[in-house]
Amino acid sequence: MLSMHTRRNISLILLIGLLVVTGVVWSMGSQEEGLKDGVYFGKAQGFAGDVGVDVTISGGKIAEIAVRPHEETPFIADPAIETLVKNIIASQNPEVDVVSGATYTSKAVIAAVKQAVQKAEGFKDGVYTGSAEGFGGTLTVEVTVAQGSITKVAVLDNSETPFIAESAIKELPEAIVANQSWEVDVVSGATVTSKAIMAAVEAALTN
Repeated sequence: MLSMHTRRNISLILLIGLLVVTGVVWSMGSQEEGLKDGVYFGKAQGFAGDVGVDVTISGGKIAEIAVRPHEETPFIADPAIETLVKNIIASQNPEVDVVSGATYTSKAVIAAVKQAVQKAEGFKDGVYTGSAEGFGGTLTVEVTVAQGSITKVAVLDNSETPFIAESAIKELPEAIVANQSWEVDVVSGATVTSKAIMAAVEAALTN
């Protein structure tokens, strides 16, 4: 028979082994459910134009935020951007306070980072609809996500001028699926319709 001391040692070893296995499984689950490593782009309307950001995710965390060249007023926007970037990285959350005196720029940076982080989180499987204003009225899309990827984008309803919008309605959905992002190049000659399709897809996947 095993002595009491030996049995205690065996129980302790089994407990340690169970804790290690549980920790590994939890870690794997957290990594799968967290942010996916990579560089993700986001943009939003600022005071003078679009503000674009490249958000680097490393080890499942926000490691770097690079704000692309912008049209905001430099002496107002640049200090605010520096503060926002530091605060977002420190808190690991784009939901930070706006910088006083640079409200529009602050909101644009925060919204752009949110958009990028949404992409890093991945897409949940399902079929989603979203709408945006096009040249002729409301344009509605249906977006299908399977196994975390955008597999189909279909324009369901629109009032765009057919011979102008046709190329955008055909090419944009294919480009969005290929790039796994609604941020793609507009179709020449159909800029408004192109932007409406992108905005509708964004609305479908983020709202």
